[in-house]
Amino acid sequence: MPSPAEIPAPWLAWLAANAVMAVACAMQAAVGIGMALLAVPLLVLIEPRFVPGPLLLAGALVPLSAAWREWHAVDLRGLGPALLGLAAGTLAGAIALGMLDPAYLGKVFGALVLLAVAISLSGIRLKPTRTALVAGSGIAGIMGTMAGIHGPPVALVFQNARPEVARAMMGAIFVPAYLVSVAALAAFGLFGLPELRLAAVLLPGTITGILAAPLLIRRVNARRMRFAILAISATSAIVLLLQ
Repeated sequence: MPSPAEIPAPWLAWLAANAVMAVACAMQAAVGIGMALLAVPLLVLIEPRFVPGPLLLAGALVPLSAAWREWHAVDLRGLGPALLGLAAGTLAGAIALGMLDPAYLGKVFGALVLLAVAISLSGIRLKPTRTALVAGSGIAGIMGTMAGIHGPPVALVFQNARPEVARAMMGAIFVPAYLVSVAALAAFGLFGLPELRLAAVLLPGTITGILAAPLLIRRVNARRMRFAILAISATSAIVLLLQ
């Protein structure tokens, strides 16, 4: 008899998960925030095994597309410190996740989503100094490896940068962030063939979202959409905490 980790999710759950990924990835590509914040709590409600590894591996295509488009604006001097902090945070996050009782993962994911929403709404103004890059990327590594949410701490560092620099740097940081988190999860026995299959399940929704983003950009108010994403994320997180 196969173990629970080897039993495929029902087709209805697969369709729902891809719908979530399509919307979340389109939001991320259009307004710069949303993929993990929106997808994590909803995917956990649909099928907890989609988070964090499968989400991270499938979702890596979103920052990859952004980094590819904006590579000319990447600050290579700032990328090194960011990746250093990211590596340390990723290791800490993998160790912490490996020590958690699976029965509490939903509540942990919910708490981390609420923390990410709070960071996004904090109004703290930072400059992308070396110290801020290391600290922000370190926190992102912890949150990303544990719950698939790298964005808010890094976005906070680049919120006052030129838009093209912010998009380019976040894309350049998030691609290795997602992949290193998956590698760390695999090293601790938390990502294997079943999770790889679930990542493949999420790819159609991811690609659909990326392709739909240009249409969305022309039709949405970025500020209103950002607050809508945060409201949905917070509501879903509270549901996870109350379960």
